[in-house]
Amino acid sequence: MDVIVAKRAGFCPGVKRAIDKVLELEASGNTPVYTIGPLIHNKQVTQQLAEKKITSIDKPQQAADKNGVLVIRAHGITPEFQREVESCGMRVVDATCPLVKHAQNVIAQYAAKGYQTVIVGDSEHAEVIGLMGYTQGKGMVVAGPEEARHLPHFEKVNIVSQTTQKESVFFETAEEIKKHADICQVSNTICQPTKERQKETIELAKSADLVIVVGGKHSANTARLALLCKALTSAVQHVETETELDEKLIRNAKKIFITAGASTPSWVIDRVAERVKQLRTG
Repeated sequence: MDVIVAKRAGFCPGVKRAIDKVLELEASGNTPVYTIGPLIHNKQVTQQLAEKKITSIDKPQQAADKNGVLVIRAHGITPEFQREVESCGMRVVDATCPLVKHAQNVIAQYAAKGYQTVIVGDSEHAEVIGLMGYTQGKGMVVAGPEEARHLPHFEKVNIVSQTTQKESVFFETAEEIKKHADICQVSNTICQPTKERQKETIELAKSADLVIVVGGKHSANTARLALLCKALTSAVQHVETETELDEKLIRNAKKIFITAGASTPSWVIDRVAERVKQLRTG
């Protein structure tokens, strides 16, 4: 009982759906399979997919075999890029997460009514780049309330969120943006699995001496989860695999909580949990 693994750790429904889709295509003989950008920000999964001839490209022209299948990843892409992909002559499968699609639709709906859009998130993240394409050129991105203080005045503004944003950051930022607008629509587009993961993490990290966050170092939602934990407990370690675990930290901690990002497969989490238990009893 001194080592607890989060019930909501690992693949979110959107990522699982995209992974299942490409594996289904490969299993049915639709090869090679090309994903527009990395399907998932996890090195271990990417390597496994590459072994099955499921590889990442940046644009359709890079596909070596035009008889293959193009898959739009869960993060989604801009409408302009989507039109380019769908007109390239190859078979295209859209694996955009339905919750990201919802955020895209909310942005498009208000942009059509003349609203400017402010997205609370990481401007370099693939999902946010895709969302910006729905703003009709009237969008901007802020990371949090500090950046929001420097925004101009808006007549009408729609505030949306990257789907994996920390909820408290979104609401704090929205409160700041309200000061800059005559009419302000707050559209909380943080997805339900992210909200549930954050809630569970907050509850369990507070009572732990050590939190281990498992997931890719380039995964935005995993990094955000680690940051959330650092505000709640004294020791946090972000690892990609069990080989990176700090043995001294694990042996000295009384209570350990293990969680993981939305792009972390269950078998990686299981290996980390097993290694932690071995170090505790060894």
